[in-house]
Amino acid sequence: MIIKNSLLFRILRFFNTLKKDGFSWTIVRIFLSTLKQPNEIQRAKNKVLNKIILEHGYQVAYGAFKGMKLSKNIYWSKNDFITHILGVYEKHVLKKIIEFSKKGNYPFIDIGAADGYFAIGMAFSETFKKIYAFEIDEGGRKSLNRNIENNLCKDKVVVDIEANFETLKEIIDKNKSAVILIDIEGSEFDLLDNKILKLLSNCYIVCELHPELSINGFEKQNKLINDVKAFFDVSIIQRESYCPNKFSELNEFTDEERLIAFGEGRENNMNWLILEPK
Repeated sequence: MIIKNSLLFRILRFFNTLKKDGFSWTIVRIFLSTLKQPNEIQRAKNKVLNKIILEHGYQVAYGAFKGMKLSKNIYWSKNDFITHILGVYEKHVLKKIIEFSKKGNYPFIDIGAADGYFAIGMAFSETFKKIYAFEIDEGGRKSLNRNIENNLCKDKVVVDIEANFETLKEIIDKNKSAVILIDIEGSEFDLLDNKILKLLSNCYIVCELHPELSINGFEKQNKLINDVKAFFDVSIIQRESYCPNKFSELNEFTDEERLIAFGEGRENNMNWLILEPK
């Protein structure tokens, strides 16, 4: 599997940036990063973030996870901080998971839980009674556990290292079904083989697709989409809207600053695979 921050991950990100931005701009970005200097986009984001933190502090201000505490020392991308606080981070994904939560009294499984925004949010909001959070990165797990304690959710969230056939089978054998979120930076193509797809065939799954972060990723993505059709009804969703104008906190910023603030640093317009039992 590709672990975020691994050498292979960094190499793939470098070549993706080089392909899209060209040699000169890629070198500028590397130079600024080496000097720990923000570029113009990051400066705009920081400007908005400072205002949002001043007004709301480090907690979710709106939406399903309102009141959930956020760590000041976020382990994963700080590009998500603004949308985390305003409660609109991957809003289309959250909407789908909440929809699936009403299908039955199932647990929630978060594979690639990172700092725990979704795993802890589902516990904090009482959307699910039991949550299983898998995070393969040790630093990510430490951050996840700290955030679980800060939100008093230790009795609801079980933290584990790697999601594989054995660990998932143990959960499914107990519960028959689950609502599952998968965000593992290209490793979804390794995880979701036919054996696991059959195991999870009664589950409701939202899986972010990262073909650009896996060698021969687009071929693997096409294969996965064909394979899942044997077990699930299949659809694909994308982020529909950035909606910065609904927040009065952002009225003082320019059009460009408001839009940049809602960017989450993604390499391209991402797709999420939605799987529902046949």
